[in-house]
Amino acid sequence: MLRHSITVTAYHADGTICPSAHRHTAGGTPLTEGCTGRERFIATCNCKKWTSSPSSPKSYAAEQGKRHRADQPQPKPTTASKGPAALRELLQLDAED
Repeated sequence: MLRHSITVTAYHADGTICPSAHRHTAGGTPLTEGCTGRERFIATCNCKKWTSSPSSPKSYAAEQGKRHRADQPQPKPTTASKGPAALRELLQLDAED
């Protein structure tokens, strides 16, 4: 089953991607020469079936992604993923000596 991974991308006002190399102040003012600033953020899922609506704050786009991921069916655990319980079963000592 596919593990849903969310990516949040920043865009300039002209629709081009604002690369992560572009630095900004905490208030969003661009520090990189030539950067016009981040106008909106869009969250997308690797399932290719979901994309958030454009939002101004990055945190809102990320929250939309978390909600999408939470709504998806979770994979069923396998015996290999039972961790400590499987290990205890393998390490049981025979008390009949």
